[in-house]
Amino acid sequence: MKIILSLIVFIATISLIANASESYYAIRSDFRKCAYPMCGGYFVHEIGSNKSEVYVKSLNQTDKGGGGSTVDESLYKFAPPYTIVVKGDIKKDDIIVSRLFRLLPKPDKPFNFNTELNNFYIVDPKETNSNIEIKKLNSNKSEKLNSIENSYSQDVSLVPMDWLKYKVTSGESVFTVSGRIDSNKTISIDYMFISLPDPKSLCPKELVAIRCANDTIPTYNITATRCLSFSGCVHRGVCPLVVPGCPDGYSRNSYASKPNGCLRYYCIPSFLS
Repeated sequence: MKIILSLIVFIATISLIANASESYYAIRSDFRKCAYPMCGGYFVHEIGSNKSEVYVKSLNQTDKGGGGSTVDESLYKFAPPYTIVVKGDIKKDDIIVSRLFRLLPKPDKPFNFNTELNNFYIVDPKETNSNIEIKKLNSNKSEKLNSIENSYSQDVSLVPMDWLKYKVTSGESVFTVSGRIDSNKTISIDYMFISLPDPKSLCPKELVAIRCANDTIPTYNITATRCLSFSGCVHRGVCPLVVPGCPDGYSRNSYASKPNGCLRYYCIPSFLS
C-alpha cells in the first residue's frame, strides 16, 4: 500500500513540475521559402515578455487533459500571425503544446499583438466561491472580480453569448483586458481566444433520430457548449422572411426553435464551420 501511495505522489509531483515549466506563447507560421527544418516551422513569442521571438521547427500536441482530442493543423497553421496562443514548453527546437487557443475576430477592430502583449488573462475555473479569479498569463499576479463583461456582445452580431460566457468562466479561453478594474470589481474583455477543439467533446448524435408526429417538427436550443438540445415538437407557423447576415470572419448557422419552428440564426467563427 505504501508503495502505491508513494507512486501516486511521485506521478503527481512529476505532473506539477511539467505544468510549472509551461508558458503561454503567441505564434505565427513561418512561410519563408527554404528547406525544412530551417524554414517552415513557427515563430513563438512569450506572452508578457519583451524577449525576441524564437523559431521552432515543429509544434507537437500532447493530451495532458486526457480528453483524447488534438487540434487539426489547418486550424492554426494558416491562421493570421499571433492569432494563436498556445500553452506549452520549448524543448530544443520544438514546442510541446498542451492547450491551443484561437482569436475570435472583430471585423472592425483588428487585433494588435504588440499592443496587447502584457494584457492577457485566464479565469481560474477552480474558484468555488462567488468571486471570479483571473490570472495574468506567465505571471504570479491575480485579481478577484465580481463580474466580467464582454465587448463581443456589441462588436459581433448574433454570436452566442452563453457560449462565450462558458468559454471564459470555465477557463476555456484566454483574453485581453486593457482597461482598469472598476469600483464594482468588473472588467471588460477586449479580445477572446477560445480553446480548440470546440466543442471540446462530440455533441450527442441522438438528435438525428428525432421524429415528430401529427405534422409537427422538432425544435432545439443551443447549449453553452455549442451543442443542440431537443426542446420539443411544434406545429410550423408563420416565420419572418428576413435572413440576417454575419460579420466578416463569421458564418451563419440556424436551428428550428419554439414556438413556431422558425429558424433562429446565430454566427460562429468561420474557422469552426
